[in-house]
Amino acid sequence: MSDYQVLQDILHEAGVVADAAEVHGILCGQLSANLGSGEMQWLQEVFPGPDGPPAEGEARRLLAELFAQTRTQLADALLGFQMLLPDEDDALSIRVDALGQWCQGFLHGLTVVGITDPTQLPADSAEILKDLGEIAGAGFQVDDDEASETAYVEILEYVRVGVLLVSEELQPLKGPSRLH
Repeated sequence: MSDYQVLQDILHEAGVVADAAEVHGILCGQLSANLGSGEMQWLQEVFPGPDGPPAEGEARRLLAELFAQTRTQLADALLGFQMLLPDEDDALSIRVDALGQWCQGFLHGLTVVGITDPTQLPADSAEILKDLGEIAGAGFQVDDDEASETAYVEILEYVRVGVLLVSEELQPLKGPSRLH
């Protein structure tokens, strides 16, 4: 079972309406604006009900693992960040829909930590956020053909690299310390 499906199952069992892609997008948005953002802030955003997030057990361990892994990936100077989306063998329409939900979650995650006006950001970041908003709000007609698959892969890579740029501009990566 994929990480995406595992998270989807955890969310479903907890009664969370949001899809796994959107939940990961929220996490990435929060961490892109503030790598020091806490795990509980994300979990409380995802599990807002009276029961809150799982307090212990396998579900909690997996959520903590996802949080730590995502934080590490976003801070990776080698650009190892990957979005949590359905597998390649899922229908293209499902993957496209999940990408839109991921983008929606990312934008929401930024607002959770106080980034509410993209025009106040550097121009490249503002443009990327505008594009993510368009991807999130678009209702794409998709054919299961090679041209559509290629277009999806290109958009996916644009989003991935765009998120890394936004993260870099909001909190520059720390390089190795130099000895003087």
